[in-house]
Parts: sequence; structure tokens; C-alpha cells
Amino acid sequence: MGLPATLVSAEGRVGVLLGQESRSLPRLFPSPFGDVRLVTVKALLPAELEYASKRGTQGAAELAQRFAGNGEEHLARANRQAVV
Repeated sequence: MGLPATLVSAEGRVGVLLGQESRSLPRLFPSPFGDVRLVTVKALLPAELEYASKRGTQGAAELAQRFAGNGEEHLARANRQAVV
């Protein structure tokens, strides 16, 4: 069992955004061993990966803003529409 085909580019690559803040998840939560920081992993669709690859840090930041704008900043769905 592999990744959903909709997440894999024609070159066989998969992209992610790490650490995007979420309005519905806590940034930290306590544990018996100290605070734990949640790090989100947002799977990118191939068009989004290409967008970020061509535009670098600015492209990734623009994607993060678009995901935050549509309320899916930390959700990774293979059957969604690309934000670019």
C-alpha cells in the first residue's frame, strides 16, 4: 500500500509543508515529561509542489496563506482541489 496517486507527481515526488500553525489544534500540549510541540505535515498536490519548487520560500509561504484562508491549514486530503 502506497500513497494516493493524486499526491504523487509525474516524477514520483511527493511534497509536504511542515509546521503550519492550525486554528483548531494546540501548538503545545503538556505531557508527564514536559510540553510537546505539535508539528503538522500538510501533503501537497503535484501542482502545489511545482508551485513551491519554482518559487522557493515565498511559494511555500503563499501556499501556507492559501491553506489558512480556506481553513485546511493542517488537513491532508488526497481528493481536494489544488489551491494554485
